[in-house]
Amino acid sequence: MRARLMTMSGVALLLAASLAACGGGDDATGDSADGSSTAKVSVTPGTIWGIPIAVAEKNGYFKDAAIDVTVQASPSGMGHNQLLASGVEDFGPSSPSQALAAIQQGQDATISCGGNHRTPTAIVAPAGSTLPSAAKGATSLDVLRSLKGKTLGMPAAAGTGTANLMAQTLASVGLKEGDYTLVNIGSGTTAQAALVSKQVDAAMAATPTGETVVGDGTAVQLAELSDDVPNYQLIGGVWQSRASWVKDNPKATEAFCAAMGKAYEYLQNPANAKSVDQFVLDGVGAKTAPSAVTAIRENFSVMTADVPEAEMTKTIDVLTSIGVLKPQPAVTYAQAVTAQS
Repeated sequence: MRARLMTMSGVALLLAASLAACGGGDDATGDSADGSSTAKVSVTPGTIWGIPIAVAEKNGYFKDAAIDVTVQASPSGMGHNQLLASGVEDFGPSSPSQALAAIQQGQDATISCGGNHRTPTAIVAPAGSTLPSAAKGATSLDVLRSLKGKTLGMPAAAGTGTANLMAQTLASVGLKEGDYTLVNIGSGTTAQAALVSKQVDAAMAATPTGETVVGDGTAVQLAELSDDVPNYQLIGGVWQSRASWVKDNPKATEAFCAAMGKAYEYLQNPANAKSVDQFVLDGVGAKTAPSAVTAIRENFSVMTADVPEAEMTKTIDVLTSIGVLKPQPAVTYAQAVTAQS
């Protein structure tokens, strides 16, 4: 495959040249009689998920695995469950809450090819904020308590697993509903705009948004939740597929998983720092501050081609406790994870 640089909303993303049309679920993918295979992948521009895809394409990992991968930008307003069900994609990055809820509901869904051990997640505030911060000696719990009476920007809407997890975390430090306001500000450029205009007192920001807004001076970091807050030491992202497609196309699944595993190894190798930094600039934005590029590169350490059973079980338990998953029928690791590298 060839590659070209696509630009959407000012954020550059390296995608394959053969972009599938939205709604292009009619093109058959999977295993071929000649031993080769094909797959369609959707990623959201500006997120970290496009970067290992770009690495696998440019470094020949897809070619080595005999798989032709067509990549497209995720259509706005469509979740990966919809994209998978419609055949627009065969693999897509998803949150555990979305993937596991689909599995529990009996949808044609499974987790495959790994994801990340946790998503680096911080609480940031507009530049000049007087809220306590780690830099001033505050703990993560101090920062969370300081949000009483404040408006906290979130990357997802109320009622989602992301919002429910934050509400439970704030409850654990004594803040009840009504003590704070959660507002959906999205991520990337929309989150940056909310911080610049001070529409929020603080914001939850996952990689690469957190590093980007701190690096360009838009925000200051108050606390790194994923360092010491248990609720943010859960699996943060996974590759989701259709269970039927994975079952029917074992070669394509194995090939994609293997290429992703090699891409993660490349991103995590310190010897590749210079080239990885360029992949970050291509994927997140050419104007990303050097300090942010370094931080994003270092955070690739959380990516894994496998989904450890203990980590997934813990994630399932927490999502059940906050109401994202129902107690019954219980979701198990064996039911949720069907393919790894």
